[in-house]
Amino acid sequence: MTNDQELAHKLKIKFGTAPNEPTSSQLEKIKQDIRVLVQKGVIPTELDWASIVKKHCPDAGNYGYYGADTSDLITLMQLATKN
Repeated sequence: MTNDQELAHKLKIKFGTAPNEPTSSQLEKIKQDIRVLVQKGVIPTELDWASIVKKHCPDAGNYGYYGADTSDLITLMQLATKN
């Protein structure tokens, strides 16, 4: 599994995106918004993540996935900011 695939899966579980989201395009926009925050010296909070994911995946929060949620914010940030 690539970093992008892992990030997309974790975002889907954590923020309840639609089954086909985030798309590659949405994921790139999410990663870019997170990078902008990190470059400003901001450590993205769960609210920041939720807001950014919702901005690019409007149906986020409308779906629930069962199972262990292993997507902590540090892991998400590391995956989103890797080159």
